[in-house]
Amino acid sequence: MSDAGETSGGKTKPVVYALSRASRCYSCDKKLVPGDITKLEHASEDREVLCQNCAGLDKLEVLLSGNAKVTRLASKYSSVKFTVVRWSALWKTYERVGLLLEPEAIAKARQECGAS
Repeated sequence: MSDAGETSGGKTKPVVYALSRASRCYSCDKKLVPGDITKLEHASEDREVLCQNCAGLDKLEVLLSGNAKVTRLASKYSSVKFTVVRWSALWKTYERVGLLLEPEAIAKARQECGAS
């Protein structure tokens, strides 16, 4: 998978990253801990790590992988979708952790499936 995003059927999905090590937000200098969701902005030479607030993703929630039916429904109901990936040192590649979606879409999907 490239930094540009996950490809499926020729379309590129936007990607955000679950940190695997401590970092700092480029914009607000907030300390970020492993597991925090970040977005990478490509500057001229460097990549700028932005926290959820600075990237404008603070209103979204993570839906972890595990329940395919809830994931499909929540993805269908959410107008904003990001794939959450985390670096795997073992496999030396990014692994999909879940999706970053609107909380209302996740709640509606869970209600329809009867899952919590």
